[in-house]
Amino acid sequence: MSLATHWRDLWQRRFFRWIDKRAPRARQIGLDRNNLYIFPNRNGLLFLGLIVIIWLLGTNYQNNLILALAYLMISLFVVSIHHTFGNLSGVKVRFISAQPTFAGEAAVFVLELETAHKRGSETIELGWQGSERQTISLNPREPLRVSLPAPSHRRGYLQPGRLLVQSSFPLGIIRCWSWLNLEAVALVYPQPIAIEEPYHQNTSGREEGGTSRRGGDDFSGLREYQAGDPIKHIAWKQFAQHKGLFTKEYEAYFSADKWLDWYSLNQLQELRLSGLCYWALHYERQQIPYGLALPELTLEPALGETHLQRVLTALAQFNLEPPSIPTAGKDYVG
Repeated sequence: MSLATHWRDLWQRRFFRWIDKRAPRARQIGLDRNNLYIFPNRNGLLFLGLIVIIWLLGTNYQNNLILALAYLMISLFVVSIHHTFGNLSGVKVRFISAQPTFAGEAAVFVLELETAHKRGSETIELGWQGSERQTISLNPREPLRVSLPAPSHRRGYLQPGRLLVQSSFPLGIIRCWSWLNLEAVALVYPQPIAIEEPYHQNTSGREEGGTSRRGGDDFSGLREYQAGDPIKHIAWKQFAQHKGLFTKEYEAYFSADKWLDWYSLNQLQELRLSGLCYWALHYERQQIPYGLALPELTLEPALGETHLQRVLTALAQFNLEPPSIPTAGKDYVG
């Protein structure tokens, strides 16, 4: 990290701590003089430089017409400050909802904006910190809903960070902006990854029409010994009775129902969750009833969008604490 980047990040953290005291986190925030900041942008600084040059020329040549032009430009600059601030002042931003998504995909947050300005608010830019921005315009007293995407990288709860609201209307030489800390959270499901199909062991599989796999704990019979068979499986009793050398066979019975069983997999936690997510989607597409068996949670086999959402939500929230909401947060600020 370069020295310039380090100082920029340090200044940004301190600035955000300062604005959080002035505009605490809330579900709905109104823009006013307490949370709006205004300063000339690059075009504005060039405009000021041009004013200085024109004023120096008018003073040097004692030309009243050139001086009048400089004073006119100064007047436009001052008036632009008031109009740019008024364009954002009175705008209310409210978090509506967030659509769940899978890790690695963009989560969509739905916001509602409304302006109290009698002529509306023009050319407002919106965007989460580090994400792409959208430009909108608001009509007076007409709420507008906007969908803003934010990238996700891992399962769990996604908090998109601060929302940038800014505008340079009407002349493009003054920037008015605010960083809003909304109570916006989206649920991110595990990324579906294909792994071996999970199974659910059931000791009463015989009665329920279950299937069997060799190598379990239930004795199924004897077969002739083959080189390489485990010594512990040799039927020593039959061998002692001079009946020959035999090997005991075992089989375990598994439920005929499809189960997303946590204990049937051997992968690491996140890969297990991704695999269970993959098979949940697969069973739902194939219309095969499936259940979920996690530590401290069991969902009986079923089908349908509601059941799928319950399964995916359980996988997304596995071993995670709910997102914390600061005590300073309110339903409305501003």
